Amino acid sequence: MGFDIKLTLINAFKSAVVGLIVLLILSIPTNLVIESNLKSKGYTYCSWYTGSSLRAPDVWLKNDELCLQDGSVIISDIADWYEQKNQQGIEPSVDELKEFIKETRKRRNEHINSF
Repeated sequence: MGFDIKLTLINAFKSAVVGLIVLLILSIPTNLVIESNLKSKGYTYCSWYTGSSLRAPDVWLKNDELCLQDGSVIISDIADWYEQKNQQGIEPSVDELKEFIKETRKRRNEHINSF
């Protein structure tokens, strides 16, 4: 009995289709459970820090006051800032975030205007 490449490819394609269907079906309830869990733990969705790409991660914050529209243009800088605060074990204040946004936007504008 020999190896049948055509049958192998057909089975691989069928497996991929079934896997994709299962993924699509399970992703909706899984996302709902995760979202519910985050909300029950006091997190709030921050649309200003969530990127426009479909692959961009959703941003959930423990303190909804830290979701500032001014920060939407410097999302990656804010993500780095939050990560740094998290690693230091510091819960940032709204005033600290506002100051960070102001300084970062000022530096970016200076950099853009220097061209």
